[in-house]
Amino acid sequence: MKKKKVLFIAITLLAITLLATACSNEKEKKEQQKYDYLVLVNKYSRLPDDWEKNVELVNTKNAWDEDIQVEKEAYKQFKKFKQEVDNDLKEYNTTIELDSTYRSIKAQQELWDEWSEDPEKGIDYVRKFVAVPGYSEHHTGLAIDICLKKDGELVYDNDEMIAEREIFEKIHAKLSKYGFILRYLENREDMTGYTYEPWHLRYVGDTEIAKEIMDKNITFEEYLGGIDNIKENQSAAKYQIERALQEHFKEIYQDKITNSRFNVTKIYTEKEEKEKTMKSLKLGKNEVAFEVTYQLQPAEGIDLNELMVVDGEYDENLGWVKNLSRVGVLRYHDKNNSYSIDNFGTGW
Repeated sequence: MKKKKVLFIAITLLAITLLATACSNEKEKKEQQKYDYLVLVNKYSRLPDDWEKNVELVNTKNAWDEDIQVEKEAYKQFKKFKQEVDNDLKEYNTTIELDSTYRSIKAQQELWDEWSEDPEKGIDYVRKFVAVPGYSEHHTGLAIDICLKKDGELVYDNDEMIAEREIFEKIHAKLSKYGFILRYLENREDMTGYTYEPWHLRYVGDTEIAKEIMDKNITFEEYLGGIDNIKENQSAAKYQIERALQEHFKEIYQDKITNSRFNVTKIYTEKEEKEKTMKSLKLGKNEVAFEVTYQLQPAEGIDLNELMVVDGEYDENLGWVKNLSRVGVLRYHDKNNSYSIDNFGTGW
């Protein structure tokens, strides 16, 4: 009888321990899911509104002994990455050092304003080389710009670093092992919006995902666009849609739109119960529907009545065509693993 009682107590304690462990793991998992390491921030996709208040940053120093911050896990992996890469670069008497990392939206705005007023730079320079506040990948804390320390001297000039191809080949070869990718590939400005930057590393959190991106030599945008379950990767969907709409209006108004803003508000799939306005779409297996609101700022010379054809409302005070609500279909193509927009229009 005593043995059974002891056994019962042991089993109970084991169950409690396992439950506590499971709860602890679940809590840890939830903590880790405060933000998505696959977040897409580029010239068309803005930093999520709640990102800055949730991201966990750690303090460190860069190559100039300046105070900088990096996302906690990204910095942890970078230190391991640096240790291995520095060992590989001994024959070149070179090490990698931190340059630019996390930059808040506020700091980006200050940089934008400062350079805009600089007589040697000006607004045209800023628009070409500085990300719009809210649209810089450095806001995530997951982007790391490195520089080189060669023969005891810092190498940070862009052209000088691009010239060090052999060294950067060795650096890039180890990126995926620690969950990093090369963010801005050579000759892929059409996709990323930026020219080749061998120094700009991006932490994506998952080594297998990083390996796939690096092995295939594809951009982050291309990787996200190739995920079947686009519903769970809304940043990818939004990028695809916004880019397509930019091109759509550019074609219609022959480059006369000086500015445009798009906001994807809802994404639907075949499996979901559709709202009344969406039922007429009759989504198929490989289709995703979306709702998007957008604003257009017409350039001089465009007939405002022409813009009103899309049932918009022109606000004279704002100078914007606003309150445009549309539904389209994002169709999946098996042959080239891509999406395209069909049936652009009201959808109801």
